[in-house]
Amino acid sequence: MNSERKRIDTLDALRGVASFAVCYFHLTNGNPAFLPEGLVKASGAYGWLGVEIFFVISGFVIPYALYHAGYELKNYGTFVLKRIIRLDPPYLVTIGLILCLYFLSAKAPALWDPTVKISATQILLHLGYVNVFFGYEWINPVFWTLAIEFQYYLLIGLLYPLVSSRRVWVRACTFLLLASLSFIIRPSTYIFHFIFLFLLGMLTFQYRTGLLTKKHYLAVFLLLSVGLYVSLGAIVTGVGVSTALCIAFVRVKNVVLKFFGDISYSLYLLHVPVGATIVILSLRSANSFSSKMFVLLFATMMSILASYLLYRFVERPSQRLSSAITYRKPVETKAGYKDKGYMVEEPSL
Repeated sequence: MNSERKRIDTLDALRGVASFAVCYFHLTNGNPAFLPEGLVKASGAYGWLGVEIFFVISGFVIPYALYHAGYELKNYGTFVLKRIIRLDPPYLVTIGLILCLYFLSAKAPALWDPTVKISATQILLHLGYVNVFFGYEWINPVFWTLAIEFQYYLLIGLLYPLVSSRRVWVRACTFLLLASLSFIIRPSTYIFHFIFLFLLGMLTFQYRTGLLTKKHYLAVFLLLSVGLYVSLGAIVTGVGVSTALCIAFVRVKNVVLKFFGDISYSLYLLHVPVGATIVILSLRSANSFSSKMFVLLFATMMSILASYLLYRFVERPSQRLSSAITYRKPVETKAGYKDKGYMVEEPSL
């Protein structure tokens, strides 16, 4: 199967916008001692909404990839393995970088914060994305979203046969169950707090693969939008709805946005340990507004450069290794379907 034919250019653009928005938010608003109140700081105040964009994208792209890969429930273990191989190497490299900075900070007064303590138990819990369940903080403030994403992977691998069912009542009951859980399991440490964002993506998957007509898609879309508004508010609803509609109906193909889309995961991981560290180092010397603008530009550029290197030498090889692991799909014969070991590659999206 040619995975490039299944690529959706708009997803690259949305990933690029989302990752840069989160990066810009942390660089402009993450350290209250850096920028004064004003236009520049305000311009990044809502960059955190890039996380919500990522959740809608994941809601769409994972079932979309499974659909084109011929995924079946018996492939669940392989699916989880592919996700781990795809995502963990850049994640582990980022953890290693943060630990190096932590130990170096003891020798750099500008970086040292005696209130920050990192333990071996805390690091080990990162490997399972379960820190918050044991009362340990994340060593990178963006890691909490990876925990939500990992919960989603575990969930969608099990629910995919229901989400992609040809029976309308099966899909409807699945959506109703997930939507109801958002009002029962309220803590933000669980995926159900954000489930309407993922549901918008899943619904868009159903539309893009022909399981829903446009009329039915828009009708259910409206209901999910109301649920999202009730659970997470107007601003998140606006971003979530716009993201899903872009995936469904808009094609965006841009070289710059594709570049940021390619490095989006690496940029998401590295902008705090790289960019925020540069901001901290500048606090004593960058006193004028112009010097702060230079630091902001330099921190942004170094975050992008570091992210490209992580993508080029760690993330991209991980993608290829993950794609090399494929699912077995039954092959139709005159006697019916029989598993003959035909391997279908999951698209790299």
